[in-house]
Amino acid sequence: MQPKVATDRQGGQTVWYDPALFHTFPPALFDPARLERDGLVTGRSTGRNTAHFFRHAGHEMVLRHYYRGGMVGRINRDLFLRQPVAQSRAMQEYALLDWMRGQGLPVPRPCAARFSPAMGLFYRADLVTQMLPGTRTLADSLHDAPPPEVWAEIGRTIARFHAHDVCHSDLNCRNILLDGAGKVWLIDFDKSARRPDGAWKQGNIDRLERSLRKEAASGPAAAPWDDAGWAALVAGHAQARAA
Repeated sequence: MQPKVATDRQGGQTVWYDPALFHTFPPALFDPARLERDGLVTGRSTGRNTAHFFRHAGHEMVLRHYYRGGMVGRINRDLFLRQPVAQSRAMQEYALLDWMRGQGLPVPRPCAARFSPAMGLFYRADLVTQMLPGTRTLADSLHDAPPPEVWAEIGRTIARFHAHDVCHSDLNCRNILLDGAGKVWLIDFDKSARRPDGAWKQGNIDRLERSLRKEAASGPAAAPWDDAGWAALVAGHAQARAA
């Protein structure tokens, strides 16, 4: 799964970038403060870790820095144990996104990935992808009560990834996007990979169900749980896998 990239090495860092988007890659695109000063930032995510939305050369893009999660993240925010560049977090996600786009799967276009050696045996990582305009997360769409056909399309879309043996490591209702044309997209493939067929496919579905139930129980303004919608998703997934 060798991606189509150009490579730039500066100051010990390694950058992969899409040569169809950049003649040479401007390092400032990995610097949120610089993007802000240059007036390129168009928005930010509101999740656990901030992603920066910005405009460059007519393209809408998203910059995401990689952070540690869980208990480790409380004492080590963004340092990862160093490994070969091609096996690092950002490069692995870039390569997987590039491959999936080549298979026609609905994912963002990878634009650039950075491996930055840090103190000792560690590194930091960043990824730039193209923004998917006019989309909302499934979580944000729940209050609009998506009809059964939308839920079924979500199930069919997940089945397409499963048919290509792509395991999404964190398939939740905030990593599924819906656009105005009824298309379903998956995002955030950090730590995801292609895997042999197995029980993990049902595990993906179970994880999504847990995230939806958690969203439905998250507070006074929580989204309603939709049993009929979930049944349509499961049926869409099963029908697509059987086709």
